[in-house]
Amino acid sequence: MATRDELTALRPGAALRVMGDGYLIERTVRCEQDDGAVWWEHRLSDDGAGRSLWLEVPEDLDEPLVAHESTGTLGAEPDGGPEIEYGGERMALLLSARASYRSVERSAAPKSGELVYHEYASGERRVTYERRGEGRVW
Repeated sequence: MATRDELTALRPGAALRVMGDGYLIERTVRCEQDDGAVWWEHRLSDDGAGRSLWLEVPEDLDEPLVAHESTGTLGAEPDGGPEIEYGGERMALLLSARASYRSVERSAAPKSGELVYHEYASGERRVTYERRGEGRVW
């Protein structure tokens, strides 16, 4: 198992395993909120299966590492309200915030801007809506 320092030092082109499956890092994004909270997001791809995951690595050691799959874009902008229904389940708003971000890309120019996100939870399940940049889709 990699340490937190090793996971935050990973960059595009590095190979790693998540739950036994091999992935290549395509993009690394460093996010920072105004309150000083920092985390990294690595976009992982499996060229053989065509699968893509995101690995979130928080700076705070008390926070869990999270691996998740992205789904399609939304038809409407989420409002960050106190509750949503997702997959037939009611989920309460856990966090709604903004952060600045900077990326390192494997095969493109770096990007930077503002990330807006709303995270909802029901038990261990999480649903997060993110938008990078004004006028972009969720």
